[in-house]
Amino acid sequence: MKNHLAGTKIDASVCTVVDEATKELFKKLLRDFEENKSKAMDDECFEVESDGNGDVKSVFNKGKQKTMNQALKDREPVTRALCRLIYGEALPFNLVKSPLWKEALRLIGEYGKGLKLPSYHEARVTYLKKEVECVEKGLNEYKEEWKKMGCTLMSDGWTDGKQRSITNFLVNSPSGTVFVKSIDTSSFAKDANKLFEMLNSIVEEIGEENVVQVVTDSASTYVLAGLKLEQERPRLYWSPCSAHLIDLMLQDIGGGKTFKYTLDKARKVTVYIYRHCVLLSMFRRFTGGQELTRAGLTQFATSFLTLKRFQELKHPIRQLFASNEWAESTFASKDEGKLVERIILVDVNFWKAIKYCLSCVVPIFKVLRLMDGNVKPTMGYIYEAMDRAKEQIKVNFHGVESRYKPIWDKIDLRWNMQLHRPLHVAGYFLNPRMYDRPTMVTIHEQLVKFNESIGMFGISAAVLMRKKMQPAKWWSSYGDECLELQHLAIRVLSLTCSATGYERNWSTFDHIHSKKRNRLEQQRPRNLNKVPNVKDKAKSQLVDLDDEDEEEGDDIGFHETTVVEDEDDDDHFIPEV
Repeated sequence: MKNHLAGTKIDASVCTVVDEATKELFKKLLRDFEENKSKAMDDECFEVESDGNGDVKSVFNKGKQKTMNQALKDREPVTRALCRLIYGEALPFNLVKSPLWKEALRLIGEYGKGLKLPSYHEARVTYLKKEVECVEKGLNEYKEEWKKMGCTLMSDGWTDGKQRSITNFLVNSPSGTVFVKSIDTSSFAKDANKLFEMLNSIVEEIGEENVVQVVTDSASTYVLAGLKLEQERPRLYWSPCSAHLIDLMLQDIGGGKTFKYTLDKARKVTVYIYRHCVLLSMFRRFTGGQELTRAGLTQFATSFLTLKRFQELKHPIRQLFASNEWAESTFASKDEGKLVERIILVDVNFWKAIKYCLSCVVPIFKVLRLMDGNVKPTMGYIYEAMDRAKEQIKVNFHGVESRYKPIWDKIDLRWNMQLHRPLHVAGYFLNPRMYDRPTMVTIHEQLVKFNESIGMFGISAAVLMRKKMQPAKWWSSYGDECLELQHLAIRVLSLTCSATGYERNWSTFDHIHSKKRNRLEQQRPRNLNKVPNVKDKAKSQLVDLDDEDEEEGDDIGFHETTVVEDEDDDDHFIPEV
């Protein structure tokens, strides 16, 4: 039975019902049993005693197997100690999901008793140096990929706790994103020439032959610096961060009277509910514990996610304000409470306006989620994603031009002015997923083969895998007959479009420069800056293991009605008008 529940396949079939924790528990019981059995045999001893009559007595020690209750009891103090560490040092709960955490505890368990814990000096100096050496050794693998597939240099600015303008530089390629360096740009953040010199020096450091594009935010000084960099180095392209610009696009759309009216009323309701603990408790009972607010990628995105929550929780919210519990509460008799009640129960236009707003922005918000992802290169998708988003908006308004055209105009203004970049067009052209119709004008013999699915481009496996593989991997597998075009396609389709998928991690760097570490010499913070690459690599390896059974590329979802399929429950809803 134990072998059955542990899934060892020894003298029993594998149980498919029990969870992993139970399996591990029974595996431990079996290991303990074998160890105790061996120990009992090793320790078994015989004492020969004579009572004068020739009788011999054998005395031996017997091992005892731990029961399940004993195993659970042994785990209790260890688990409590680990959780107490998390609580006492205010560590994030996500720590327990970290592959580094799991690996460390696994090795501690295998070591057993007598482990000497790392000293303050070892953590601060000895093993920090070793970790940096390990990271730098691992960077060589990335650098080899940069030579083959090209890379994107990304800059991402943020402000630390001391109000300093810090710019972090990262290099992105299909294998992942690597932190390069962090520079205090407080003294020249508004100087385009200084920013150009900074970007130029880092391109030189990485190798101009490896850098295909440089991505920065769309601030005017960075735009000037990026254009100057293109003039200085014609082989590379500068691109504004797509996620930043799409967020600005959302703000343009949200600047109309209807949006301001809707967001203002939604804000009044939200603030009122969350300002009163008793009312918030009532709200959670009616909604089954669901919240009305949810953080988005940006402040503007958060506002529209809140509108989406209003739409999803419309019925329980209305039930709350129509209930006897509300009517009998002190809130119902106050002016502010009456105002909120009218918004929810009487103001029909409020709910219609929510539908209208979501119909306008959810397709664009999905593009933002696509661009902000840091798992797969997005260069081959942005062009088509924007087209699909516009078409979805048109569908949401049932093809009535007077309703969808004003939204299209605001999208086109940002798109044509800043987002419609040469690399985006090239990415669309070279993405086999977008190549179901060979209608583009050919400019080269190899493009003719690709366009008309001649040779390896037309074999059944290549056609089948168009929507299964990432575009760059598809070209690597099926583009061997056109080496020059294959080289170009791989370098373009391996690129990212956004730097914002990594900016949420910069609180780590703020801690590095905090008072707790203010006695560190300059080299140690630079070493600490490099160490997060270990975490990122471990996370990417974990994602690969978790996703190995999934078909590549399916999460983009361009073959569906909506723009992007996302497993998060934030943005699958597109309302009808």
